Parts: sequence; structure tokens; C-alpha cells
Amino acid sequence: MRSVGFSISILILFVGLAVNSYAFSSFADKDGAVHEQITRDALAGTISDANLAVVIKAIISQDIAGSEDASESRRHFSDDHFSACLAYIDREKKKALNYACDADTDPDNRARALKHFGLMLHTAQDFYSKTNYVELQLEDARKIADPFNIELVDWAKIPDGYVGPVSRTRLAVANQVMDLNKDNAHTPQGKKAVAGTTYFVIAKDLAVRETQRQWNLFETLLKARFQTRAAAIITALRQASPGKEVSADSFLDLND
Repeated sequence: MRSVGFSISILILFVGLAVNSYAFSSFADKDGAVHEQITRDALAGTISDANLAVVIKAIISQDIAGSEDASESRRHFSDDHFSACLAYIDREKKKALNYACDADTDPDNRARALKHFGLMLHTAQDFYSKTNYVELQLEDARKIADPFNIELVDWAKIPDGYVGPVSRTRLAVANQVMDLNKDNAHTPQGKKAVAGTTYFVIAKDLAVRETQRQWNLFETLLKARFQTRAAAIITALRQASPGKEVSADSFLDLND
């Protein structure tokens, strides 16, 4: 009986590792702190280092080994339930907006708003490394010639709005078709070359631009919702110090 339990534990461990292996890495001792690099490239200079650190902690918390977050497929585009992933992105965006209501006066809610924005970003970034979106776009000869001008995904068109113009292949995820994995520069698909670059670099560039777009959209939504107070809220989210200083391991202890 003990050996059966041990075997199940090992199986669960390997399943958890498998889920994490198909997304941009969060940790330098694995395939590199890619999520952090993406987020810093996108938002450094837009928000303060302290607030950026909160966003990054939230992003990293999604990949902590053994956590529910790491094994929950909707947070990582780990299966073909695209609607669940999109609903998760929408949920976290709404939470960020709700907590932002007094981000200019409440440091703790400021931290919570940044946290939920970061949780949403993790999933949005993973889309580009874990689906065949890049591959479908590169079926267009014009995009092969200039892959850094591939358009960002139109989230409203997922999944049925994306079909390869040549292959007629539909949008799919990496755990179904293993050679789609572009989470680092060393996977077979990640190191595949095109127009002097690689699929990994293209996916990473798209994730950087997506992160910039999501922040800009977040500010637009704040302006629409809070109107005259929006400027003060946005300034606080950009520059005022967060109210909680927590490690990545305990980050989710912030009350939701």
C-alpha cells in the first residue's frame, strides 16, 4: 500500500513538472527567468521598480512547484479549453480593476491590484509560447520576411478565428502537439530558425508587446471606470510604493 502511495506521489510530481515545462520559465535555475525578462522589457520605465517587483512576484507565483497555480491548466494555456483560459484572464483583470478603486489611498489594495494584473499577465504571456499561433502566422510569406511585425492575437477570435492559410491547421496547444513548445531557446521548436531569428525569440517578442498592450488597456479601463479619479489611481499604480512586501512563495497570502 505504501509503495502504491509513493508511486502516485511520484506521478503527481511528474505531471506537475510536465505542466510547467510547456510555458515560459519563471526561474533562472531552470530555463531562465523568461517571464521576468518579458515583464521588465515591457514595463520598466512605465511603473516603478517596487511596483514592477509586485507584478513579477505575482507572475512567478504561478510557477511555484507543487502549487495549485502551477498545475491549473487554465492559468498556462495547458489544454485546449481556450474558453477557460480566456475567462481566467478576464477574471483577474476585473479583480485588478476592482482593487484599483482606491489604489491612490490604500497601499494594500494597490498591491492587490498589481498582484491580479500580474496573475493575468502570466497567462497572456504563456499563450505565445504554448500555442501554434506563431506557426500559423508564419504560413504567410510576408510575415516570414518580417516576423517581428506579426500582429498580436485578437483575443475575441480565439480559437475558431485562427486557421493556417496554407495548412488549414487550427489553433492548438503545446501539450497536444509537443513540437509547438517555444518556452525557451533550446526546445526543437524554440530554436527553429526563420529570417535570422528563432521561434522562441518571436514568441518572446510577442509576449513583450502583449504585456505593453495589457498595461495600456488597463489604464484605459481605469480611465473609463473612475474618470476624474483615474489620474491619481494610475499615478499610484505606476509610482506609489505597494503596501505589502512579501516573498514569491507567500505572495498569494494577500487576501483576495
